[in-house]
Amino acid sequence: MKKIYLSICAILVAAPSFAQQNDVRTVECSDNTSKFHWYTSNENTSKAPPFWSDDLSDASLWTMTDYAHAGTQNWVIGTAAPTGQYSAPMGAIASSTAANGFAMYDSDALATSAANAQDATLSFNNSIDCSAYQYVNLSFESYHRKFQDSVFVEVSNDNVNWDRYEVHADLGVNDQSNNFEEVSVNISATAGNQPTVWFRFRYEGQWDYAWMLDDVSLAETPDNAASISDAVQGGWWVNYLNVAGGLLAGFDFTFQTPSQLAVNPYSFEAVLHNDGVGAQNMMLNSEVFDDQGNSVFTSTSNTMVLDMSHSVDTFACNNTFTPTSNGVYEMRIWGTGDSVVTDTAVLVSIVNDHVYGRDWDQVAGSRGVARDCGGMVVGTTLDIYDNETVYALQVHIDDESAVGTALYVALYENSTDPAADPIFMTQSDDYILTANDIDNWISVPFDGGWDVFAETSYLAAVGGYASPTDTFKVNLSGNSQGATCWIQDNGCSIGSGAFGDWYWLSDIPMIRMSFEQPTPSSVENVISREFNVYPNPNNGIFTVELNNIKADDYKILVTNVLGQEVYVSTEKTSTLISEKIDLSDLSKGVYMLEVSNSESTITEKIIVE
Repeated sequence: MKKIYLSICAILVAAPSFAQQNDVRTVECSDNTSKFHWYTSNENTSKAPPFWSDDLSDASLWTMTDYAHAGTQNWVIGTAAPTGQYSAPMGAIASSTAANGFAMYDSDALATSAANAQDATLSFNNSIDCSAYQYVNLSFESYHRKFQDSVFVEVSNDNVNWDRYEVHADLGVNDQSNNFEEVSVNISATAGNQPTVWFRFRYEGQWDYAWMLDDVSLAETPDNAASISDAVQGGWWVNYLNVAGGLLAGFDFTFQTPSQLAVNPYSFEAVLHNDGVGAQNMMLNSEVFDDQGNSVFTSTSNTMVLDMSHSVDTFACNNTFTPTSNGVYEMRIWGTGDSVVTDTAVLVSIVNDHVYGRDWDQVAGSRGVARDCGGMVVGTTLDIYDNETVYALQVHIDDESAVGTALYVALYENSTDPAADPIFMTQSDDYILTANDIDNWISVPFDGGWDVFAETSYLAAVGGYASPTDTFKVNLSGNSQGATCWIQDNGCSIGSGAFGDWYWLSDIPMIRMSFEQPTPSSVENVISREFNVYPNPNNGIFTVELNNIKADDYKILVTNVLGQEVYVSTEKTSTLISEKIDLSDLSKGVYMLEVSNSESTITEKIIVE
């Protein structure tokens, strides 16, 4: 598989995926700002002032045309935000002149079904004289979230024949642009030196999210301008072919380990764009700083000429980077040309002994796992480059999860057949959420650990059980690279597929592998041989029994799903505890039992029927 920039849309939208890989919309909107991945600004002072502009404050200057539904699914100009179930969380565009009006196509609010077709244009009524300018750029402030739609600028010099220029083509399913993003389209092929130029915006979709735009302008294309996009540090574009026989994807790992880096070092790559008239000998640059601010690595790529006939390409620095010590590493990546410098992409990765993950450690949404319609499974693909043993998975629990909820973690091996489901490998014992787990990381062990092998792709997953109400969510953080994060639908009909089908997610579930071998179980500090709770389930009356225990002060605590104490006792003893507990006057449901001494705590779920 060759991953080049010209095929980015195919990678992000039609990437190899499991059976029934239908995408699902989500109400959560990812926050594109992150402590692990952002861009600094390098203002281009050579940008020409516009020779025409409009701030959409006067709707009479524009014509809205709905080709598919005779005007019932059309553009609007105003100040209202989207109102669809899935588009409303986007909020209104934060454009420079949003207060006096902006244009919006609210696909979600307008559509009636997944079979719905949408095709509508927003056209400026008058032609614009571009005869004095050989090279012309159309710019506007835009805010768009993508599902199955495509959005375009269309330009004509006779108001009959139209050339189309796709925008936001870099967005994957469920991805959204910044609010706002300045979009600049070189329309010279249609508008250059033309005395009459018409333009319009076109939305083509089904039942998607929304597109908002404002502050449109035309300006002469600058002589010298360049930009950078899609910067990576894991080899996603190029170096993945040189590692593990090209079998693995080359993800950006935000939490790395020396064992994996020894085989798959950091590789700095990006897409560079020549946005100006003049040809540029472009080169990619990288520099890495440790957590003391010291520069520890630099590298550059070979140069490549980008001009108006070949304005964009993928670049990779010639050297890879393998850190010699653990710590936080800041990676800066930027492009230079004969007369230009791009913005700088800043990526961060943490090298440590045992934790291996891709998330951005910054909550930006969630996915329901233990739901009233079924127990879902949510997973993150983690590729292994050197043999390891996974002793636990770390999972970040959403703040809307309920104390007392049972969950488990599991490992799957991703099939080499892109149409096949992942292959189940192993599953943990159930883990019961406590009050301290909510909005926090938990570590769920695999008994004895599970060996994972080099050149193999795994799905690290968390699962739940059907509950009367939704009781457990896993958090999401960061944009997934391609179709590499998944949710299994076990009864909730999140898409058009069957029970058990997998659907891919555009955000990364906060699930990590831990290669750290645990210390001997802390339960042995409380119990030498036996811990029993019986009967369980029960009618509210049950016995807690501990045999052959060490001498210490012991506390028996029972809490409800809200974390409120409903029973507590303390006893200083050795050898044996046998205590009968009566909760028969309380409501039926799930309760949490904790037995603790000065060194450790045992937890057990109690079901009162």
